[in-house]
Amino acid sequence: MSEQAIVGTNAPRVDVRDKATGQAQYAADIQLPGMLYGKVVRCWEHAHARVKRLDLSAAAASPGVVRVIGPKDVTAKRYNSSVLDLMVSESMHDMLGDIDDQPIFTEHVKFQGDAICGIIARSEEAAERAAAKVIVEYEPLPVYLTAEASRAPGAVQFTPEKPGNLAFQLPEAMFPNHALGGGDVDGAMREADIVVEDAFYVPKQKQCQMEPHAYVAKVDSGGRLTCWTSSQMPKLVQRKLAKLFDLPMNLMKIVPTVIGGGFGTRLGMISEPQVCAMALAVPGHPVKLQTLREEDWVISPSRHPGKYWMRIGFKRDGTPLACDARFENYKGAYYLDASGTAFTAGAWLGGMYRFPALRYRGESYFTNQGLTGAYRGYGNPQTNFVLEQLIDRGCAEIGADPVEWRKKWHKGVGDDGWCPGVTYPSCALDECLDRGAAAIGWTEKRRKYAKQEGTIRRGVGVAVMNHTSGAMPMLLEHTACTVKLNEDATAEVLFACSDMGQGSHTALKQIAAETLGFPFEHVQLSGGTSDVAGFDIGAHASRTIYVGGAAVKKACEEAKRQLFERASLQLGVPADELDIRNKRIFVKADPSRGIEAEAITRAGVYHFVDPMTGEPGGVPGQIQGYVSFFAPHNSPPFGASFAEVEVDTETGEVRVTELVNAHDIGRAINPAAVEGQLEGGIQQGLGFVLSEETDYDAKGRVQNNSFTDYKMFGPEDMPKITTILVEDADPVGPFGAKSVGESGLVSPVGAVANAIFHAIGIQFIEAPITPEKVLKGIMEKGVRDYASIRGSR
Repeated sequence: MSEQAIVGTNAPRVDVRDKATGQAQYAADIQLPGMLYGKVVRCWEHAHARVKRLDLSAAAASPGVVRVIGPKDVTAKRYNSSVLDLMVSESMHDMLGDIDDQPIFTEHVKFQGDAICGIIARSEEAAERAAAKVIVEYEPLPVYLTAEASRAPGAVQFTPEKPGNLAFQLPEAMFPNHALGGGDVDGAMREADIVVEDAFYVPKQKQCQMEPHAYVAKVDSGGRLTCWTSSQMPKLVQRKLAKLFDLPMNLMKIVPTVIGGGFGTRLGMISEPQVCAMALAVPGHPVKLQTLREEDWVISPSRHPGKYWMRIGFKRDGTPLACDARFENYKGAYYLDASGTAFTAGAWLGGMYRFPALRYRGESYFTNQGLTGAYRGYGNPQTNFVLEQLIDRGCAEIGADPVEWRKKWHKGVGDDGWCPGVTYPSCALDECLDRGAAAIGWTEKRRKYAKQEGTIRRGVGVAVMNHTSGAMPMLLEHTACTVKLNEDATAEVLFACSDMGQGSHTALKQIAAETLGFPFEHVQLSGGTSDVAGFDIGAHASRTIYVGGAAVKKACEEAKRQLFERASLQLGVPADELDIRNKRIFVKADPSRGIEAEAITRAGVYHFVDPMTGEPGGVPGQIQGYVSFFAPHNSPPFGASFAEVEVDTETGEVRVTELVNAHDIGRAINPAAVEGQLEGGIQQGLGFVLSEETDYDAKGRVQNNSFTDYKMFGPEDMPKITTILVEDADPVGPFGAKSVGESGLVSPVGAVANAIFHAIGIQFIEAPITPEKVLKGIMEKGVRDYASIRGSR
């Protein structure tokens, strides 16, 4: 289908050499003259307590220590480490109720790992030794690990601004009765022939990025504060820090560093406030702050856990009548992202099927668990685990084939997407379902596994999903891009959005080269510091290619327009009758007539006037394209996953033997990168549904904050994977592309759960579905043939 020379090819990653040879510089690699080292002293004993006494004198006298700073030595202002509040209007900000409730150092510990004070020393070892000498006496407080405990009468309030410890609920002014959706849900349920209903638990999953968090900060002689950070959203972090430390933005500089994996954990800030506070305490000296793996695990945000109740009503012929749902998430200690997942979990629900009546309520409650925030999928895996299992339960009751039912009732072109009023401009989910079913042998295996005997039972399951390409219209979608053409007809693209390792900068460079008509190697894409890069929201919501790519394309189109205007003077034909390939501009109707782009770009920079005639040599001025782009629409991707599992009914072990992921991505700018994104998503989706959860003891202390104790899917655990790219070019996205960053994780969740249901006839309402839960389920319910489920209810 491709008419392009570069888009749609597997161009080599722009960062592969630096990363393969160890030349890529992460924040922890930075060494500056006079470097000092910071250490944050944290509360490890308690998840909820007040600081009764803090004695820093012994730590301050420890050898090698330069300064010790506590709560009274830093600004008393609070902050919100998320940046969602910067991406909405003031009126919506007030409606959502965002608050700044995080101190740099606290006197009210709200989770294990809360920051108490900071050590600044001449070496990491000296800082560690001094940290051990800090004396803190605590008054323990009751620990609340669930919403039920947190909202109980008499519970200690996390903040007076949020009574009942209810951090967020869908606001009445935007969602009447605090509910998303519409239609007469209660009336429709009464009309239903079949109602399926259950309450589920979804787990607290950790991003497990390879690079622990590290930062450097320094105040120079002019009072300018510079922070080196691997945040996914450097421009918004610049504004957050400037506001926190009362600095104008020109005195707050951000230097983005190479990111060693994000998956949402670097959305906004983690320890930037602490490292900047330390730098301000020792002006002139750079301070490096690096977290240990175990520390990183408890202080950085993870996926929202919580309880998710849902019921769905059907007519006997399979017609869906209504869906009623409520997600009550355990927010953790502070407000950040309280509104985000509480809303989006319902948005993905509303965007999937044609329910005539829908009611979703989302609430966030403070708890003494660690922070929750963005994690790849942002509420979608939670919804997929619940929704897709109940759909299959309904199909079993009705006797419908799960693939055929989904093809009939999923939303498509012209339907409202995850946000009412923003319709789907493209949808190739039917093709995803058809090709995925054929690839896994759906019909044959469903029939074959319907009646089984023996210890090992097999099953195949399906699930579908919709996601997003950016956050428009709920959040601001704005990206600036500058394209400069050098005198030798090479191009430099300046763009502020981070590459988290997914290869987005390679794909953006392909878009730029394709648009300009230049070779891939003749385009350079740079992020730059906050001094030089224009505004960009950052890398989140799977927006980089769809929104950032559109910005790059438009800036390049502007540069090309200027190039063609100058060429038209040389060739004597209108600019719209010209085309360009491999840097040669030619007349479309007569390709033999043309001019090299370099002749124009060189004359624009080296512009001389003939001293003999006084005639200028071409049009003067270096060509630059610039755009300040606001996304006009949102074209979500769709996907269908098919999983085959083996369930050992004696041990409870579940082995995923095959997974087929068919994805409607619009257009693959770099197919290899797209496949890599989808397969990485599968690995995290399998962890969500089968093995991953951050465990807390009754006192709120994390039990598995290391790769040893936290079970991720490793190479030996991964199944055979078939990735199918369904390319049906979207009419809005750049070169037809839609997003792919987060969506690959989502539908494997429901597909595996449904495959287990098919194998042993049991649905599990708590994720992850561990062997212990499977055995317990088998002991309580017995192994049943899937085919016998219909009529047994």
